Amino acid sequence: MTWGTIEKQQMPGTETIRRRPQEAAVKCWFTASGRAIPLSMKLQDQDGEIFSVDEIFVTSCEKKYYAGSVAWEYKCRIVFRNQQRLVTLLFQPETCRWKVLAG
Repeated sequence: MTWGTIEKQQMPGTETIRRRPQEAAVKCWFTASGRAIPLSMKLQDQDGEIFSVDEIFVTSCEKKYYAGSVAWEYKCRIVFRNQQRLVTLLFQPETCRWKVLAG
């Protein structure tokens, strides 16, 4: 009998998150069709200090599957600590939670 490795097949649109997501308090607007549009957010740093991000500019949005759970992935530009940054916001509709991935 021969033993081998089987390459794990991924569903289209699935990804493994390699960066550590950070919890975010996001203010968003839900359209009449049910689409979520993030408007602003608050983040907490390692020291417990809370920072506000007043404007979020969404550049793209797509539906993804992480570990079998649906998540909406928003690629965004924000101004944080006087620097423009590219971030990824993840919205999990099952838990109604937002997470942010820097970079």
